Amino acid sequence: MPDSPAPPASIAEAIARVTRFREARDWDKYHTPRHLSRAVSVEASELEEEFLWKDASDVAEHLRSDEGREAVKDEVGDVLISILLFCERTGIDPLEALGSKLEKTKEKYPVEDA
Repeated sequence: MPDSPAPPASIAEAIARVTRFREARDWDKYHTPRHLSRAVSVEASELEEEFLWKDASDVAEHLRSDEGREAVKDEVGDVLISILLFCERTGIDPLEALGSKLEKTKEKYPVEDA
């Protein structure tokens, strides 16, 4: 397997990379919010499939194996690519969305009640 390029240094760089990839293949026309939100769901389901019908020890073994870990890593990448493309298309800043949701969740579930 050839050397992988360095991971993006920021969310902005990650979005730039995936949009350049998309544009080079003329896939932009297919990347509507509706289609991208469905892609997120499909890719998340493929990640879930990596663990389907496995008990805790099977999961641990799967994640320890090179093949299993690579398959899970690929699915995580697909989910993240779909999310980043969705955010780019809709103008949602993923870090702002993350921060906002954490604040809302913190208020809903205070530490004292945990």
